[in-house]
Amino acid sequence: MAEELSPRYLEVWLRDLHVGWLCEAGRTTRFVATDLYIADARRPTLSMSLTMPGSDALTREILQNPFDPALYRERGELPAYFAGLLPEGDLRKRLAATRKDVRDTDDFGLLAAAGLDLPGAIRVVPANLDKLTANARATGVTGGSDNLEIGVPEQAAEGAASLSGMQDKLALSTAYKGGRFNLPVKGKLSDIIAKLPSRQDDAQIFNEYTAMQLAKLAGVHIAPCATRLLTDIDMPDLVQALGEDKHFLAVDRFDRTPDGAVHVEDACQLLTLMPVKKYADPRHFVALLKILDRLSVRGVEDIRQFFIRQTVNTLLGNSDAHLKNFSVIYHNGVLPELSPAYDIVCVSALPGFAGFATNVAIDASQQRQTLQTYKDIAMQAGISGRIAAAAVKDTVELARNLWPEALRSLPAPMAVDAEIRRRLQTLPLAQA
Repeated sequence: MAEELSPRYLEVWLRDLHVGWLCEAGRTTRFVATDLYIADARRPTLSMSLTMPGSDALTREILQNPFDPALYRERGELPAYFAGLLPEGDLRKRLAATRKDVRDTDDFGLLAAAGLDLPGAIRVVPANLDKLTANARATGVTGGSDNLEIGVPEQAAEGAASLSGMQDKLALSTAYKGGRFNLPVKGKLSDIIAKLPSRQDDAQIFNEYTAMQLAKLAGVHIAPCATRLLTDIDMPDLVQALGEDKHFLAVDRFDRTPDGAVHVEDACQLLTLMPVKKYADPRHFVALLKILDRLSVRGVEDIRQFFIRQTVNTLLGNSDAHLKNFSVIYHNGVLPELSPAYDIVCVSALPGFAGFATNVAIDASQQRQTLQTYKDIAMQAGISGRIAAAAVKDTVELARNLWPEALRSLPAPMAVDAEIRRRLQTLPLAQA
Protein backbone atom coordinates (compact mmCIF):
# COMPACT_ATOMS: atom_id res chain seq x y z
CA MET A 1 0.00 0.00 0.00
CA ALA A 2 1.10 3.57 -0.64
CA GLU A 3 1.13 4.35 3.09
CA GLU A 4 3.83 1.69 3.56
CA LEU A 5 6.19 3.24 1.04
CA SER A 6 9.27 5.06 2.28
CA PRO A 7 10.66 6.82 -0.79
CA ARG A 8 14.38 7.58 -0.99
CA TYR A 9 15.90 10.25 -3.20
CA LEU A 10 19.39 10.81 -4.59
CA GLU A 11 20.60 13.81 -6.55
CA VAL A 12 22.43 13.05 -9.79
CA TRP A 13 25.18 15.47 -10.83
CA LEU A 14 27.20 15.50 -14.05
CA ARG A 15 30.34 17.43 -13.19
CA ASP A 16 28.87 20.58 -11.59
CA LEU A 17 25.45 20.33 -13.24
CA HIS A 18 22.46 18.95 -11.35
CA VAL A 19 20.79 16.78 -14.01
CA GLY A 20 18.13 14.98 -12.00
CA TRP A 21 17.04 12.73 -9.16
CA LEU A 22 17.07 8.99 -8.72
CA CYS A 23 14.00 7.93 -6.76
CA GLU A 24 13.17 4.58 -5.13
CA ALA A 25 10.15 3.20 -3.29
CA GLY A 26 8.62 -0.23 -3.10
CA ARG A 27 11.56 -1.65 -5.11
CA THR A 28 10.71 0.62 -8.04
CA THR A 29 13.36 3.10 -9.18
CA ARG A 30 13.04 6.00 -11.60
CA PHE A 31 15.29 8.78 -12.91
CA VAL A 32 13.64 12.21 -13.05
CA ALA A 33 15.51 14.87 -15.00
CA THR A 34 15.55 18.48 -13.87
CA ASP A 35 13.54 20.97 -15.91
CA LEU A 36 16.76 22.76 -16.87
CA TYR A 37 18.36 19.57 -18.19
CA ILE A 38 15.27 18.73 -20.24
CA ALA A 39 15.05 22.25 -21.66
CA ASP A 40 18.73 22.57 -22.63
CA ALA A 41 19.12 21.56 -26.28
CA ARG A 42 22.90 21.69 -25.78
CA ARG A 43 22.82 19.49 -22.67
CA PRO A 44 25.91 17.40 -21.85
CA THR A 45 25.45 13.68 -22.35
CA LEU A 46 24.74 11.68 -19.19
CA SER A 47 24.07 8.50 -21.15
CA MET A 48 23.07 7.88 -24.73
CA SER A 49 20.35 5.64 -23.34
CA LEU A 50 18.77 8.85 -22.02
CA THR A 51 19.87 11.56 -24.43
CA MET A 52 20.57 11.51 -28.15
CA PRO A 53 23.04 14.17 -29.32
CA GLY A 54 21.64 16.07 -32.27
CA SER A 55 18.04 15.01 -31.61
CA ASP A 56 16.52 17.27 -28.98
CA ALA A 57 12.98 16.10 -29.73
CA LEU A 58 13.86 12.43 -29.15
CA THR A 59 15.75 13.30 -25.97
CA ARG A 60 12.79 15.26 -24.58
CA GLU A 61 10.47 12.39 -25.46
CA ILE A 62 12.62 9.99 -23.43
CA LEU A 63 13.20 12.27 -20.44
CA GLN A 64 9.53 13.25 -20.16
CA ASN A 65 8.19 9.69 -20.31
CA PRO A 66 8.27 8.34 -16.72
CA PHE A 67 7.85 4.78 -18.03
CA ASP A 68 10.59 4.86 -20.64
CA PRO A 69 12.72 1.71 -20.09
CA ALA A 70 15.87 3.84 -19.82
CA LEU A 71 14.42 5.74 -16.83
CA TYR A 72 12.32 3.16 -15.00
CA ARG A 73 13.04 -0.19 -13.38
CA GLU A 74 11.22 -2.54 -10.99
CA ARG A 75 12.19 -5.48 -8.71
CA GLY A 76 14.79 -3.48 -6.81
CA GLU A 77 16.92 -2.88 -9.89
CA LEU A 78 18.29 0.42 -11.13
CA PRO A 79 17.72 1.72 -14.68
CA ALA A 80 20.34 0.30 -17.05
CA TYR A 81 22.75 3.26 -17.03
CA PHE A 82 22.83 3.42 -13.23
CA ALA A 83 22.93 -0.38 -12.85
CA GLY A 84 26.07 -0.32 -14.98
CA LEU A 85 27.82 1.83 -12.37
CA LEU A 86 27.64 -0.87 -9.69
CA PRO A 87 30.37 -3.41 -8.87
CA GLU A 88 29.95 -7.16 -8.54
CA GLY A 89 31.34 -9.90 -6.31
CA ASP A 90 33.80 -8.94 -3.56
CA LEU A 91 33.71 -5.29 -4.60
CA ARG A 92 30.00 -5.16 -3.91
CA LYS A 93 30.46 -6.89 -0.55
CA ARG A 94 33.05 -4.30 0.49
CA LEU A 95 30.66 -1.46 -0.32
CA ALA A 96 27.82 -3.16 1.55
CA ALA A 97 30.02 -3.48 4.64
CA THR A 98 30.19 0.34 4.85
CA ARG A 99 26.40 0.68 5.32
CA LYS A 100 24.89 1.07 8.79
CA ASP A 101 21.26 0.49 7.68
CA VAL A 102 20.58 -2.88 6.04
CA ARG A 103 18.09 -1.16 3.74
CA ASP A 104 20.99 0.72 2.18
CA THR A 105 22.69 -2.50 1.08
CA ASP A 106 20.41 -2.72 -1.95
CA ASP A 107 21.43 -1.39 -5.38
CA PHE A 108 20.10 2.09 -4.59
CA GLY A 109 21.99 2.34 -1.30
CA LEU A 110 25.22 0.91 -2.72
CA LEU A 111 25.18 3.46 -5.53
CA ALA A 112 25.08 6.15 -2.84
CA ALA A 113 27.89 4.40 -0.94
CA ALA A 114 30.28 4.98 -3.84
CA GLY A 115 28.51 8.07 -5.11
CA LEU A 116 31.50 10.42 -4.99
CA ASP A 117 33.86 8.18 -7.02
CA LEU A 118 31.87 6.53 -9.79
CA PRO A 119 32.92 5.72 -13.36
CA GLY A 120 32.95 8.90 -15.41
CA ALA A 121 32.02 12.38 -14.25
CA ILE A 122 28.80 11.48 -12.45
CA ARG A 123 28.23 12.05 -8.73
CA VAL A 124 25.28 10.67 -6.79
CA VAL A 125 24.56 12.21 -3.38
CA PRO A 126 21.72 12.12 -0.83
CA ALA A 127 19.09 14.59 -2.00
CA ASN A 128 18.43 17.94 -0.37
CA LEU A 129 14.76 17.24 0.33
CA ASP A 130 14.01 20.94 0.78
CA LYS A 131 14.87 21.44 -2.89
CA LEU A 132 12.81 18.59 -4.33
CA THR A 133 10.61 20.01 -7.07
CA ALA A 134 6.93 19.20 -7.40
CA ASN A 135 7.77 17.28 -10.57
CA ALA A 136 10.43 15.22 -8.78
CA ARG A 137 7.88 14.27 -6.14
CA ALA A 138 5.02 13.57 -8.53
CA THR A 139 6.98 11.86 -11.30
CA GLY A 140 9.35 10.06 -8.95
CA VAL A 141 7.75 7.36 -6.85
CA THR A 142 5.35 9.19 -4.57
CA GLY A 143 2.63 9.64 -7.15
CA GLY A 144 2.24 13.14 -5.83
CA SER A 145 1.19 11.93 -2.38
CA ASP A 146 2.10 14.33 0.40
CA ASN A 147 1.59 11.86 3.25
CA LEU A 148 4.70 9.80 2.56
CA GLU A 149 7.81 10.10 4.66
CA ILE A 150 10.59 10.83 2.19
CA GLY A 151 14.17 9.97 3.11
CA VAL A 152 17.67 9.64 1.73
CA PRO A 153 20.24 6.83 1.93
CA GLU A 154 23.46 7.11 3.88
CA GLN A 155 26.10 9.31 2.25
CA ALA A 156 29.20 7.97 0.52
CA ALA A 157 31.84 6.20 2.59
CA GLU A 158 35.30 7.77 2.66
CA GLY A 159 37.59 6.17 0.10
CA ALA A 160 34.73 4.17 -1.44
CA ALA A 161 34.57 3.81 -5.21
CA SER A 162 32.65 1.68 -7.66
CA LEU A 163 34.47 -0.34 -10.31
CA SER A 164 32.45 -2.61 -12.55
CA GLY A 165 33.32 -6.25 -13.09
CA MET A 166 33.95 -9.41 -11.08
CA GLN A 167 37.74 -9.35 -10.75
CA ASP A 168 38.91 -8.11 -7.36
CA LYS A 169 40.31 -4.60 -7.67
CA LEU A 170 40.77 -1.35 -5.82
CA ALA A 171 40.41 2.29 -6.82
CA LEU A 172 43.59 3.98 -5.58
CA SER A 173 45.26 7.35 -5.63
CA THR A 174 48.73 8.21 -6.87
CA ALA A 175 48.94 10.99 -4.29
CA TYR A 176 51.78 9.08 -2.68
CA LYS A 177 52.25 8.67 1.02
CA GLY A 178 55.78 7.43 1.50
CA GLY A 179 55.93 6.45 -2.18
CA ARG A 180 52.98 4.04 -2.03
CA PHE A 181 49.44 3.92 -3.38
CA ASN A 182 46.55 4.70 -1.04
CA LEU A 183 42.79 4.84 -0.93
CA PRO A 184 41.79 8.39 -1.92
CA VAL A 185 40.92 10.73 0.93
CA LYS A 186 37.46 12.28 1.11
CA GLY A 187 36.90 14.79 -1.65
CA LYS A 188 39.60 13.30 -3.90
CA LEU A 189 39.11 10.97 -6.85
CA SER A 190 40.96 7.74 -7.51
CA ASP A 191 43.15 7.75 -10.61
CA ILE A 192 44.51 4.20 -10.65
CA ILE A 193 42.73 0.85 -10.80
CA ALA A 194 44.71 -1.80 -8.95
CA LYS A 195 43.79 -5.26 -10.25
CA LEU A 196 44.65 -7.71 -7.51
CA PRO A 197 46.11 -11.21 -7.77
CA SER A 198 44.67 -14.36 -6.28
CA ARG A 199 46.12 -15.42 -2.94
CA GLN A 200 49.78 -16.29 -3.48
CA ASP A 201 49.31 -16.43 -7.27
CA ASP A 202 49.83 -13.49 -9.61
CA ALA A 203 49.90 -15.43 -12.90
CA GLN A 204 46.70 -13.74 -14.08
CA ILE A 205 48.30 -10.33 -13.50
CA PHE A 206 51.11 -11.22 -15.89
CA ASN A 207 48.61 -12.79 -18.29
CA GLU A 208 46.71 -9.50 -18.56
CA TYR A 209 49.84 -7.34 -18.68
CA THR A 210 51.23 -9.47 -21.52
CA ALA A 211 47.94 -9.39 -23.43
CA MET A 212 47.67 -5.62 -23.07
CA GLN A 213 51.20 -5.06 -24.37
CA LEU A 214 50.67 -7.38 -27.32
CA ALA A 215 47.41 -5.59 -28.11
CA LYS A 216 49.28 -2.29 -28.15
CA LEU A 217 51.85 -3.68 -30.57
CA ALA A 218 49.02 -4.72 -32.90
CA GLY A 219 47.51 -1.23 -32.97
CA VAL A 220 45.06 -1.20 -30.07
CA HIS A 221 44.86 2.05 -28.11
CA ILE A 222 45.17 0.72 -24.55
CA ALA A 223 44.89 2.23 -21.11
CA PRO A 224 48.48 2.50 -19.82
CA CYS A 225 49.28 -0.19 -17.28
CA ALA A 226 52.23 -1.61 -15.34
CA THR A 227 52.88 -4.46 -12.93
CA ARG A 228 53.81 -3.37 -9.41
CA LEU A 229 54.66 -5.20 -6.20
CA LEU A 230 51.78 -5.40 -3.73
CA THR A 231 54.03 -3.75 -1.16
CA ASP A 232 53.57 -0.53 -3.17
CA ILE A 233 50.02 -0.41 -1.76
CA ASP A 234 49.76 1.07 1.73
CA MET A 235 47.42 -1.67 3.01
CA PRO A 236 49.52 -4.08 5.12
CA ASP A 237 46.73 -6.57 5.86
CA LEU A 238 45.89 -6.93 2.18
CA VAL A 239 49.55 -7.35 1.24
CA GLN A 240 50.07 -10.02 3.87
CA ALA A 241 46.95 -11.92 2.78
CA LEU A 242 47.86 -11.97 -0.91
CA GLY A 243 51.64 -12.29 -0.62
CA GLU A 244 54.35 -9.68 -0.19
CA ASP A 245 56.26 -10.92 -3.23
CA LYS A 246 53.20 -10.88 -5.50
CA HIS A 247 52.23 -8.26 -8.05
CA PHE A 248 49.18 -6.24 -9.00
CA LEU A 249 48.33 -4.51 -12.27
CA ALA A 250 48.18 -0.71 -11.99
CA VAL A 251 45.93 0.64 -14.76
CA ASP A 252 45.67 4.37 -15.39
CA ARG A 253 42.07 5.61 -15.27
CA PHE A 254 41.29 7.27 -18.60
CA ASP A 255 38.24 8.93 -17.01
CA ARG A 256 40.48 10.93 -14.67
CA THR A 257 42.70 13.90 -15.56
CA PRO A 258 44.54 16.53 -13.50
CA ASP A 259 41.53 18.78 -14.17
CA GLY A 260 39.01 16.28 -12.80
CA ALA A 261 36.75 13.54 -14.10
CA VAL A 262 35.89 12.94 -17.75
CA HIS A 263 32.55 11.30 -18.46
CA VAL A 264 32.37 7.74 -19.81
CA GLU A 265 29.90 4.91 -20.16
CA ASP A 266 30.16 1.33 -21.36
CA ALA A 267 28.31 -0.19 -24.30
CA CYS A 268 25.72 -1.89 -22.10
CA GLN A 269 24.82 1.46 -20.60
CA LEU A 270 24.54 3.35 -23.86
CA LEU A 271 22.47 0.54 -25.45
CA THR A 272 20.07 0.42 -22.44
CA LEU A 273 21.13 -3.12 -21.53
CA MET A 274 21.40 -4.42 -17.99
CA PRO A 275 24.86 -5.70 -17.00
CA VAL A 276 23.68 -9.33 -17.14
CA LYS A 277 23.21 -8.85 -20.90
CA LYS A 278 26.89 -8.02 -21.42
CA TYR A 279 27.58 -11.13 -23.48
CA ALA A 280 25.95 -9.71 -26.56
CA ASP A 281 24.79 -11.30 -29.74
CA PRO A 282 26.29 -9.74 -32.88
CA ARG A 283 23.39 -7.32 -33.38
CA HIS A 284 24.41 -5.37 -30.27
CA PHE A 285 27.93 -4.89 -31.58
CA VAL A 286 26.39 -3.81 -34.88
CA ALA A 287 24.32 -1.24 -32.94
CA LEU A 288 27.49 0.03 -31.24
CA LEU A 289 29.21 0.34 -34.62
CA LYS A 290 26.29 2.34 -36.01
CA ILE A 291 26.52 4.79 -33.11
CA LEU A 292 30.27 5.20 -33.56
CA ASP A 293 29.84 5.65 -37.30
CA ARG A 294 27.17 8.32 -36.85
CA LEU A 295 28.39 10.23 -33.82
CA SER A 296 32.03 9.51 -32.94
CA VAL A 297 34.30 12.53 -32.96
CA ARG A 298 37.05 10.36 -34.45
CA GLY A 299 34.88 8.96 -37.22
CA VAL A 300 36.43 6.16 -39.25
CA GLU A 301 39.37 5.85 -36.85
CA ASP A 302 37.01 4.52 -34.17
CA ILE A 303 35.50 2.11 -36.69
CA ARG A 304 38.98 0.83 -37.52
CA GLN A 305 39.83 0.62 -33.83
CA PHE A 306 36.76 -1.51 -33.16
CA PHE A 307 37.81 -4.07 -35.77
CA ILE A 308 41.44 -3.96 -34.64
CA ARG A 309 40.36 -4.78 -31.08
CA GLN A 310 38.07 -7.60 -32.08
CA THR A 311 40.80 -9.09 -34.25
CA VAL A 312 43.26 -8.89 -31.35
CA ASN A 313 40.72 -10.46 -28.98
CA THR A 314 40.41 -13.44 -31.30
CA LEU A 315 44.16 -13.82 -31.87
CA LEU A 316 44.87 -13.57 -28.12
CA GLY A 317 42.09 -15.90 -27.00
CA ASN A 318 40.15 -13.18 -25.18
CA SER A 319 36.64 -14.61 -25.13
CA ASP A 320 35.59 -12.13 -22.43
CA ALA A 321 35.47 -9.04 -24.66
CA HIS A 322 31.83 -8.37 -23.77
CA LEU A 323 29.91 -5.11 -24.07
CA LYS A 324 31.04 -3.80 -20.68
CA ASN A 325 34.61 -4.02 -21.95
CA PHE A 326 33.85 -1.50 -24.68
CA SER A 327 33.37 2.07 -23.45
CA VAL A 328 32.97 5.51 -24.93
CA ILE A 329 34.40 8.71 -23.49
CA TYR A 330 32.91 12.19 -23.81
CA HIS A 331 35.91 14.49 -24.10
CA ASN A 332 33.76 17.34 -25.40
CA GLY A 333 30.91 16.54 -23.03
CA VAL A 334 28.41 15.61 -25.74
CA LEU A 335 29.72 13.32 -28.47
CA PRO A 336 31.27 9.88 -27.88
CA GLU A 337 34.69 8.53 -28.78
CA LEU A 338 35.83 4.95 -28.26
CA SER A 339 37.79 4.89 -25.01
CA PRO A 340 41.19 3.26 -24.57
CA ALA A 341 40.95 -0.53 -24.31
CA TYR A 342 41.11 -2.41 -21.01
CA ASP A 343 40.57 -5.89 -19.53
CA ILE A 344 42.31 -7.72 -22.38
CA VAL A 345 43.23 -11.21 -21.16
CA CYS A 346 44.22 -14.52 -22.74
CA VAL A 347 41.16 -16.23 -21.27
CA SER A 348 41.70 -19.48 -23.14
CA ALA A 349 44.95 -20.02 -21.18
CA LEU A 350 43.36 -19.57 -17.74
CA PRO A 351 43.30 -22.58 -15.39
CA GLY A 352 39.91 -24.27 -15.57
CA PHE A 353 38.98 -22.57 -18.84
CA ALA A 354 37.12 -25.67 -20.05
CA GLY A 355 34.59 -25.08 -17.28
CA PHE A 356 33.74 -21.52 -18.39
CA ALA A 357 30.75 -22.49 -20.54
CA THR A 358 29.99 -19.03 -21.95
CA ASN A 359 33.62 -18.29 -22.75
CA VAL A 360 34.20 -21.71 -24.29
CA ALA A 361 31.27 -21.13 -26.65
CA ILE A 362 32.56 -17.67 -27.60
CA ASP A 363 36.07 -19.05 -28.10
CA ALA A 364 34.74 -21.73 -30.44
CA SER A 365 33.05 -19.00 -32.47
CA GLN A 366 36.26 -16.94 -32.52
CA GLN A 367 38.24 -19.89 -33.81
CA ARG A 368 35.89 -20.13 -36.80
CA GLN A 369 36.19 -16.45 -37.72
CA THR A 370 37.54 -15.40 -41.10
CA LEU A 371 38.07 -12.08 -42.82
CA GLN A 372 34.54 -12.39 -44.22
CA THR A 373 33.13 -12.48 -40.67
CA TYR A 374 34.32 -8.94 -40.08
CA LYS A 375 33.27 -7.68 -43.50
CA ASP A 376 29.75 -9.01 -42.84
CA ILE A 377 29.54 -7.21 -39.48
CA ALA A 378 30.66 -3.96 -41.11
CA MET A 379 28.09 -4.23 -43.88
CA GLN A 380 25.30 -4.96 -41.37
CA ALA A 381 26.21 -1.64 -39.73
CA GLY A 382 26.12 0.17 -43.07
CA ILE A 383 29.92 0.45 -43.18
CA SER A 384 32.12 -0.48 -46.11
CA GLY A 385 33.50 -3.98 -45.78
CA ARG A 386 36.79 -2.64 -47.14
CA ILE A 387 37.32 -0.63 -43.93
CA ALA A 388 36.94 -3.76 -41.81
CA ALA A 389 39.10 -5.86 -44.12
CA ALA A 390 41.94 -3.34 -44.11
CA ALA A 391 41.87 -3.06 -40.31
CA VAL A 392 41.89 -6.84 -39.86
CA LYS A 393 44.72 -7.41 -42.35
CA ASP A 394 46.88 -4.68 -40.84
CA THR A 395 46.32 -6.11 -37.35
CA VAL A 396 47.10 -9.69 -38.33
CA GLU A 397 50.29 -8.58 -40.07
CA LEU A 398 51.48 -6.66 -37.00
CA ALA A 399 50.64 -9.57 -34.70
CA ARG A 400 52.42 -12.17 -36.82
CA ASN A 401 55.48 -9.95 -37.26
CA LEU A 402 55.82 -8.59 -33.72
CA TRP A 403 54.24 -10.93 -31.20
CA PRO A 404 56.58 -13.95 -31.38
CA GLU A 405 59.64 -11.82 -30.60
CA ALA A 406 57.79 -9.73 -27.99
CA LEU A 407 56.76 -12.89 -26.14
CA ARG A 408 60.44 -13.63 -25.56
CA SER A 409 60.80 -10.54 -23.37
CA LEU A 410 57.32 -10.21 -21.84
CA PRO A 411 56.59 -11.95 -18.49
CA ALA A 412 54.00 -14.27 -20.02
CA PRO A 413 53.07 -17.41 -18.07
CA MET A 414 54.03 -20.52 -20.04
CA ALA A 415 50.42 -21.43 -20.81
CA VAL A 416 49.76 -17.93 -22.19
CA ASP A 417 52.87 -17.98 -24.37
CA ALA A 418 51.98 -21.39 -25.80
CA GLU A 419 48.31 -20.53 -26.42
CA ILE A 420 49.04 -17.28 -28.26
CA ARG A 421 51.69 -18.92 -30.45
CA ARG A 422 49.26 -21.75 -31.25
CA ARG A 423 46.54 -19.33 -32.27
CA LEU A 424 48.88 -17.39 -34.55
CA GLN A 425 49.76 -20.62 -36.33
CA THR A 426 46.33 -22.26 -36.55
CA LEU A 427 43.45 -19.76 -36.54
CA PRO A 428 41.87 -19.03 -39.93
CA LEU A 429 41.80 -15.32 -39.05
CA ALA A 430 45.56 -15.35 -38.46
CA GLN A 431 46.04 -16.23 -42.11
CA ALA A 432 44.04 -13.21 -43.35
